[in-house]
Amino acid sequence: NLYSTEETKQVLRLSLTEFSLPKFYLLFGISKVKSAAVIAFRSSYRDRSFSPGSYERETFALTSLETVTEALLEIMEACMRDIPTCKWLDQWTELAQKFAFQYNPSLQPRALVVFGCISKRVSHGQIKQIIRILSKGLESCLKGPDNYNSQVLIEATVIALTKLQPLLNK
Repeated sequence: NLYSTEETKQVLRLSLTEFSLPKFYLLFGISKVKSAAVIAFRSSYRDRSFSPGSYERETFALTSLETVTEALLEIMEACMRDIPTCKWLDQWTELAQKFAFQYNPSLQPRALVVFGCISKRVSHGQIKQIIRILSKGLESCLKGPDNYNSQVLIEATVIALTKLQPLLNK
């Protein structure tokens, strides 16, 4: 049971309201619906016309992920103020780092962006690893400029490095 302060409850209320706005649907990759609940609670049992391929899948831009991650981080930090021993952010950062430094064309770019957004400290070794990932992405682009995964990986590393750079020692 969370014993939330009024300030935390206000942050949660405002966030829920903001996430319910149509402009936020685009960030979650569901901009072509009138209500997020239409997609979230539709099931193939109740609606036989619905199937995973029956609606056009939208791409989830890394900049959208950045905005969503920052919004979720704000919610998490508000809740963590009311729970002294809370380790949610540490666990999230650990998972993001694990997937950011592990080759996976689908997850790695997203994990890099999340890692950059939520990290509160960064080591020179971690920056070095991200630069190596950037280098591999650039190498891959040189071999074939049509390599979409490499372009996404490059974009993700640039976002991560931009977010992490202020955390480095001068």
